[in-house]
Amino acid sequence: MIVDTLSHLLKDEAAYGEKIQRGLQFLRDTDFTGQAAGRYEVNDEMFYFINEYQTKAAGECFWEAHRVNLDLHYILEGTERIGYAAIEQLDVRDDYSAEKDAIFFTGAVESAVTAGPGALVVCYPQDGHMTGIEAGKPEAVRKVVLKIKL
Repeated sequence: MIVDTLSHLLKDEAAYGEKIQRGLQFLRDTDFTGQAAGRYEVNDEMFYFINEYQTKAAGECFWEAHRVNLDLHYILEGTERIGYAAIEQLDVRDDYSAEKDAIFFTGAVESAVTAGPGALVVCYPQDGHMTGIEAGKPEAVRKVVLKIKL
């Protein structure tokens, strides 16, 4: 998992693989203002979701991980906490679904980062992640989740 800001990651793009570099450039060059929540296709290797939701207690959120796609969570508005754990530390709740490219887990949130506007969290297949956790109080969050095919 990588946790930083888009502006910092763009300064050192060469440190990341070519696909992540293209993803960072896409996030930098795209104006998401006014785009409705939903799924958008970019090309054969990338698509993204505009997600809008209210944060809530960790007990109301869920763990997930992916096998085919990297997740780049780019916060546009609001603040949330994102729990993270190696998938080996979590218990499988629902087996892998190729259709959703997701496996769901249960487990306690022992580590989390706070992500506000401009924050970027990169989740690899080995990274269990729980998004939408309130950072002190419920808050509206608007973000881009860019999916990059491995």
